[in-house]
Amino acid sequence: MKTTCHTGIVFFLIIVCLAACREPYTAPLVKGNASYLVVEGFLNAGPEPTIITLSRTRRLGDSIPHVPELNAQVSVIGEFGELYAFSALSDGVYSIQAMNLNPGEKYRLQILTANGKKYLSDSVAVTPTPAIDSISWKQDTTSASSKLGVTIYTNTHDPMNNTKYYRWEYEETWEYHTIFDSFFDYSGGTVVPRTDAGHIFSCWRSQPSTSLILASSAKLSQDIIYENPIQFIPIRDQRMGVRYSILVKQFAMSKAAYEYWENLKKNTELTGSLFDPQPSQPTGNIRCVTDPQDPVLGFVSASTVQEQRIFVANSSLEHWGFQTIPDDCPSQIVPPDSFNYFFAGKQLIPVSQVPNSPNFVSSRPACIDCTLQGGSSTKPVYWP
Repeated sequence: MKTTCHTGIVFFLIIVCLAACREPYTAPLVKGNASYLVVEGFLNAGPEPTIITLSRTRRLGDSIPHVPELNAQVSVIGEFGELYAFSALSDGVYSIQAMNLNPGEKYRLQILTANGKKYLSDSVAVTPTPAIDSISWKQDTTSASSKLGVTIYTNTHDPMNNTKYYRWEYEETWEYHTIFDSFFDYSGGTVVPRTDAGHIFSCWRSQPSTSLILASSAKLSQDIIYENPIQFIPIRDQRMGVRYSILVKQFAMSKAAYEYWENLKKNTELTGSLFDPQPSQPTGNIRCVTDPQDPVLGFVSASTVQEQRIFVANSSLEHWGFQTIPDDCPSQIVPPDSFNYFFAGKQLIPVSQVPNSPNFVSSRPACIDCTLQGGSSTKPVYWP
């Protein structure tokens, strides 16, 4: 019995010593210099502007946001010597108006950074993008509750069977309303009728896509993409509460570009965002000419763009059950002697006048002012 106890004690001490000697492993990407140039964007061969975003990577352990690359000189060079110079749009964002690139010519992106480094992309041909056949949507009312909602799909094809590889981006816009529609405002120490410009019941909010949406018909006998999912909106989501719109942009790509984006998408699914540090470095088509050992993240493509917009009205949906947030919106009667106290400090906003009375029905700003939820009260020009 004593021998057994002694053996157990010795074994325990060995385990403790081994654990104490173990050092935490830090991946080379985490502890190394990870300030690599990131190039985002594509060369728009059509009549629309081209926007290129430049930033620097951060290490996996860093909590700071991505760092924009400032004061760079960005240009596109054609194989016949044409030069298209970009201008700075904002920090790290560079743009140029319509380049109308020649479909029969190849082009390179050139970047000169403020620290004197020169970057060049491979020469890329202009890829024509087929038209979007349609943007459709379906509401799922039968599956598990976590899947109830509306899915947006895209449909396209290339009758020449040349495209094979596709990518999509979108911008979604939605109209939403507050609980109360205020017909009055407080100005100059008195309650006055609200002007059309001061209307704050209806707002519109927009946001771009943040995920990579890809599809390929390379393994199919025909170059057809049918009902490729673009976006899913869960039931009771505010975006479908009144009227929703999505503008879908379609890009054709080369096989090499598709493989790059597919690899990046897999990394993104691990980290959660395109702007998060990536666990592996996808090999792009951009090189640092002055320092070949300096990695660059990005893939430059040149293509035309096809786009299409659809609208989905809440009245088209079944049992959406949308409730504007917040739902805690009690009304309160405010007499004239309390106008200044409640209305001047925006504790409450007048909604309507009590019939045959100088008093006003009021409520909290969050229940009345739609701009407090991040939207704009200015109706988009394309809105019906």
